[in-house]
Amino acid sequence: MNILIIEDDVFLAARLKQVFEKKIISNRIKIVNSYIDFIEEISILSSYDIVLTDIKLWNEKQKNWINIVEVIRRNQISIPIIVMSCFSDTDWIERAFNTWANDYIIKPFRLKELELRVQNWFKAYYIPSQQNTATVLEYWGLSYNIEVNDFFYWEEVLVLTKKSKYILSIFFSKPDILISEDIFIDKIWWDAFLIKDRNLRVCMLRLKRGLEPYWIDHWIINIRWEGYILKKT
Repeated sequence: MNILIIEDDVFLAARLKQVFEKKIISNRIKIVNSYIDFIEEISILSSYDIVLTDIKLWNEKQKNWINIVEVIRRNQISIPIIVMSCFSDTDWIERAFNTWANDYIIKPFRLKELELRVQNWFKAYYIPSQQNTATVLEYWGLSYNIEVNDFFYWEEVLVLTKKSKYILSIFFSKPDILISEDIFIDKIWWDAFLIKDRNLRVCMLRLKRGLEPYWIDHWIINIRWEGYILKKT
């Protein structure tokens, strides 16, 4: 999971990053502590899977407070947004949901509760509806335990790299459906200029090697010039 944390409390932001790096799937976690830094992320927001943000940040240039949720939605970016705020009155909660926040959690909060909410929204947005009520997702004996971030084949844990796990989780979001190379590049590297064409093929090869001992590496199918598909064959 790619997570963007927008929080001007530096200590809290660092603590959240530490928790999510250890607890759940995380390909990339980025911390933004100021509005100026947030603006620099706008162009690549679609590469993130979820945003955790305070409801507002101070705009150093215009000397005013900015509603972060409103800015994200104004750029027509559809992504789960969980607001973390010390404001507990209903006016602020209503303001967050009126600008299309997905969830609202009041500070101080229990880290475990936030973790569960993140898992819930990840499942709700990225996992097929017939599967998204479970912590363990199944596909023909291949299973993914979101809570512990491990894949299993008939209950035997797969030994995969962090990046291979993330790629396989993308496949799990759309089993039996072709996923374009552009989507993988956007999610894994977020900027096509940062990679060479062969890098995606190398990552797919590493994933297939991780699946090879279980005789399921052929489930990852390359459709030339189009993308990849996870399909039991």
